[in-house]
Amino acid sequence: MNKMLTSLIEFLEAKSLSYDPDEEAQAVRLGVEAANLRWRCFACKDDSGRFVFVSLIPIKAPEARRVACAEVLCRINARLGLGHFDMDFNDGELVFRTVVPLAKRGRLSADLLEHLLQGHTVVVDRFIPAITSVVFSGQSPRKALALLEESTEDAPAREQFSLN
Repeated sequence: MNKMLTSLIEFLEAKSLSYDPDEEAQAVRLGVEAANLRWRCFACKDDSGRFVFVSLIPIKAPEARRVACAEVLCRINARLGLGHFDMDFNDGELVFRTVVPLAKRGRLSADLLEHLLQGHTVVVDRFIPAITSVVFSGQSPRKALALLEESTEDAPAREQFSLN
């Protein structure tokens, strides 16, 4: 494994979290369980040497709802500082991707990994209700995000996620 993924593996082991290394693909796979969804993730190094963390969202937008789904994803992405949602227009597959450029030595600190993984996971879990209401309930993207904001204001604080 490259230094970047070795840093991630050391972080996951220090937290006693399960993961699956993929030596051939030079990737690490893990699962996430949050308040609104369970999903799989993977981490790898891209061709530019950046750390890439991707959530494979287990939802596919039906063809008839892909334009509305793309709109809600664009509206969400405009709010985000780091990371972005993508949809494959061919099959409706959804992902959330966070990319972090690194210095030449290619190691990730435990603090950076903690913030990156937590932030990434919280974003996915926070916006899944709006995305699913657009994709499966026919809600308009604006209305789905407005309802999400209303529900977020009234929700009690709780544990957001766990990696596994």
